[in-house]
Amino acid sequence: MAFLTGFVKSGLSLLSKDTNGLPYSLGDKVEFYDHPFWTLHHGSKKEDQSSVSIFVFDCNVHRDKIQMARNMFKRLRTLRHPDLLTYLDGVETEQAIMFVTEKVDPVSSQLNQNPDTNLTLWGLYKIANAIKFINNDCSMVHGNIRVNNVFVTRAGEWKLGGLELLSSMKDESPMILTFGGLVPDAQKYAPPEIKKSSWAAIRDLPVTAVDSYQLGCLIYEAFNRRWDTPDQLENQGAIPASMGPAYKLLIHPSPQLRGDADALLETGMRATRGAGGFFATDFIRVNLFLENISIKDQREKDVFFGKLDTVVDTFPAEFAMYKILPELVKAFEFGAGGAKVLSAILKIGEHMPTEEFDKVVLAPILRMFASPDRAIRVSLLENMPKFIDHLSDKVVCQQVFPHVATGFTDSVPVVREHTIKAILLLVPKLSDKIINYDLLKYLAKLQVDPEPGIRTNTTICLGKMAKNLSDATRKKVLIPAFSRGLRDGFHHARIAALLALGATADYYDPMDWCQKVVPSVSQLLLDKEKPVRVQAFKTLNLVLKKLEEESERMPETAIEPVQQQQPQQAGQQQGGPGASPSEVSPTNPAAAAGVSSMFGGATKGLADWAVSSITRFGTPSGEIEPQIVSTPDTKSSTDTSRPASIADRFAADESSVSASFDDDGWGNANEDLVQLEDNWEPLDNASQAPVKAEPISNLIPSKPSVAVSSFGSPTMSPHPRSSGVAAGSGMKLAHQKPLTSSLDTEIDTIQHTPTPSSMGAARTATSQTENDRKAEMDRKREERRKRMAELREKKKSGIGARKI
Repeated sequence: MAFLTGFVKSGLSLLSKDTNGLPYSLGDKVEFYDHPFWTLHHGSKKEDQSSVSIFVFDCNVHRDKIQMARNMFKRLRTLRHPDLLTYLDGVETEQAIMFVTEKVDPVSSQLNQNPDTNLTLWGLYKIANAIKFINNDCSMVHGNIRVNNVFVTRAGEWKLGGLELLSSMKDESPMILTFGGLVPDAQKYAPPEIKKSSWAAIRDLPVTAVDSYQLGCLIYEAFNRRWDTPDQLENQGAIPASMGPAYKLLIHPSPQLRGDADALLETGMRATRGAGGFFATDFIRVNLFLENISIKDQREKDVFFGKLDTVVDTFPAEFAMYKILPELVKAFEFGAGGAKVLSAILKIGEHMPTEEFDKVVLAPILRMFASPDRAIRVSLLENMPKFIDHLSDKVVCQQVFPHVATGFTDSVPVVREHTIKAILLLVPKLSDKIINYDLLKYLAKLQVDPEPGIRTNTTICLGKMAKNLSDATRKKVLIPAFSRGLRDGFHHARIAALLALGATADYYDPMDWCQKVVPSVSQLLLDKEKPVRVQAFKTLNLVLKKLEEESERMPETAIEPVQQQQPQQAGQQQGGPGASPSEVSPTNPAAAAGVSSMFGGATKGLADWAVSSITRFGTPSGEIEPQIVSTPDTKSSTDTSRPASIADRFAADESSVSASFDDDGWGNANEDLVQLEDNWEPLDNASQAPVKAEPISNLIPSKPSVAVSSFGSPTMSPHPRSSGVAAGSGMKLAHQKPLTSSLDTEIDTIQHTPTPSSMGAARTATSQTENDRKAEMDRKREERRKRMAELREKKKSGIGARKI
């Protein structure tokens, strides 16, 4: 055993040296190829590592068979036919004879796996066609037809080999006459007339006699696997009944009455009694058409490719991949098949390994994207889902998108529509620059396309690709684009815009929902088309639900908690530890004082503004004219709702007071501004009666020289202010002496300053009697006198209010 192993290794080493002159590498031996003097090896091409088969004859071991090996090598190089082994390269040396063919395996490997009947029939057709070529066209005899000399390609096609005895009867010394009996199983496959005499009798026989008999033996062995005696051939076995008569003619004992390969092919393709011949199957017809497609007219091609897409699924997978597919790719790329063949190509390519798909299918498809043929471009766009996964991001950006983008501006609407549908498959593989700039420019133009279906699909496309856009692009593009769709005259486009808004609602800011989405959608609630109205309500409900959720997450008020704490404490001091906000009366002086001390100069400045405006309502005598107080319109003094004005926001502890305003935001013109609070101290809850105010001149002491700023900074008044107000106000204090100091005028103004809290208190006084009001005004005058005294003290120390 060790001796045999060493012998094999030495032989392979020798053979590897002989292959140095060939651009092929010798691989492992095919163990299941049983031949007495040829060995079959796997091989590969050094340039691209493509698979090949290498036949090797060892001259040192089989010296008596060298002439047959050389005849095989010679005939294979000079005789070319699609159904014979395809010769690629070879070399002959003193040690060995080697020749390289396409990648093949012995046909026995296929027959042992119970192959598809279509493959077996197609294989026999191919072998019969090769024999017809040898006998009829070349006038030669093969003489060595058997299972061991038939090979199968990767596609499942049968190829005829074993040309060791191939010779012409016109030769001076035909090879078959000398060596016919030396080949393996020569007597088993010899026809009856040869067995009765010798191989020399071939000269007197028809040139087809020997090969026809051996073809019959091959048919029997293909369907029944093996046979041992000639008597077994008489039993048809598993041979199809339709092939029976033709088979019987092939093994006829008389060489003159024996059929031949040509007759077998003709009978197999001819229809008899309304039925097709045994070779007239869809599988064989498709293969024959593809082999001769170059000579078919366009009408025949159109009919063929229309039928192919429906029957290609019934073909054996390997055969379809490695035989039919290459033919279809040629027809697609070079114009014979056009766009109709692409569907069949991709259907077959689904079963291919990724590397082979990229090489065989994807490469020509990428080239065809540049085709000006609109039919091919539309077919590529329609079938893009079947091959998009095989395209890398780089290939899509550089080779596919530039050609696809031309479809956006195509003059044919069908091309534009299919381009929009296909772009969704390309978007995940496109770069951010292409998506956010180039692609959006095309889609913006398509939103105003004259075709309503294209406008609708453009809106749908934008909605589906929103997740691939950048945040800045979403905010800038989506809402304007969908708003345009909501105004589209085609109701399906409006529905698409509503659906897109609902699908992309998560990408918008809540303020965009309020200010842009809700107003736009609400216009379609009464659309003329019911489907639009239904979808508008669905979309609006969705947005409102999101707004409600957002509102729940917002704080109850924008006022900082620290600003609300002191008024709360002031209310608790008045109403006790458990006093609620409603128990804190707006007329409580302690509460108002707390508010005033809390907000300091800001509140004081606001009060100064309000007071400076009240002087317009003075009488000519310098007194404030009482007016009728209006009744609050909706809310009572115990209402705890949120303050409706800036002044109320500052007086947060007086939340029980609700003010009523006109639509212009300036309040009710009928309200008596005299009764409004001056923001210094809140009014008590006691009722007030309308009385005429005491002239301000009686309350003002002698003239100060420095005006007091509301922000605590004293300002010098270069000119004394004259009595009265501006002419534009239409009012004058006629009985008041001119003031010699700006501070006097400021005090005069402050005395009549209303505040929002006093406005609220005034509204609650509608039921008070006239006497109560007079008492209240007397009390207020006393308080103001005290206040004036405090201001004079401040003036002496340099602190005052700035004149407004």
